Amino acid sequence: MKKRIVAGVVGGLLAGGIFVYTTIEKSEARDAYSTYVKETYQEQPDIELSWDWKMGGYVGEVTLANEPFAGTYFLETYGDGSIHDNVLETYWELEAERTIHERLVSEGFLKEEETVRAEVPIGVSDETQANVSPTPTSIYETNPETYLNVSIMFHEDWNNTDEQKQRILNVIREIESDVYSIHFSFDGKPGGNDDYTERYMMFTREASDIDPSFLDVRTIEDLNAYDRLYGFDETTFMTEYHFDGTPIEDETTR
Repeated sequence: MKKRIVAGVVGGLLAGGIFVYTTIEKSEARDAYSTYVKETYQEQPDIELSWDWKMGGYVGEVTLANEPFAGTYFLETYGDGSIHDNVLETYWELEAERTIHERLVSEGFLKEEETVRAEVPIGVSDETQANVSPTPTSIYETNPETYLNVSIMFHEDWNNTDEQKQRILNVIREIESDVYSIHFSFDGKPGGNDDYTERYMMFTREASDIDPSFLDVRTIEDLNAYDRLYGFDETTFMTEYHFDGTPIEDETTR
C-alpha cells in the first residue's frame, strides 16, 4: 500500500510538472506569435494554438482584419526559433489566379466558369525582400517564373481534337513568361473527378524526363509528338495514356 501511495504521489508530481511546463510553453508561443503579428502586420488579433507533432511545437492560426491581407493564416516556428507564416504566399496565389483568369478570359482562351489555380511554395516570401506595408510586392515583381505553378482546369472531356490542342498552345503563349509550370486538366464534370475520367498534362519551364518544356511546344505537331496524358483510374489510381485514350503500358511504348 505504501509503495502504491508513493508511486501515486510521484506520478502526480510528474503530471503536474508536465502540465506546468506545457502551459508555460504554450503561453510563450502565444506571446511570440502575437509579437510577430503586431510587428509584421500591425494587428493584435487572438492567436489560436494547436500542437503539431511533426514540427514539435505549437502552430498558430490567426485571422487578419486589415486589407489587403484580410483572411485566416497559419503561423509556425522553425527549429532555429524563426517564425513563418503563409500570408504572402496566399496573397500572391490569389493575385495570380485572379489576374491570369482575367487575361485568359479576355483573350477568349478560357471560359468565365473555368478555373485557374496558382501555387507558390511555402517559404518563398522568406527569400524575397517584400514590403508588406502598406502594399505587398506583386508576384509578378518577384521573378515568379522560378516558382509560380499554375493549373488550368478546362471544363470539358479530353477528345483529342485540334481545337483543344490549340487552346492549350494559346494558354501557354499567353502566360509562359509568368510561370514555372502549367498543369492542364480536362474534366467533363467540373468540381470533381469521382467518375475517374479526368485527364491532364503537365508542362514545365525546364523539360523533365516525362514532361516537356512549354518553351519547346510551339505547334500542334509538337503536342502530338509528346502524346502523353495522365489520368485517374478506379483500380490503379493513376494511368498514363496516349492522346487517343490508349493506355501507355510500359517504357517501350513511350
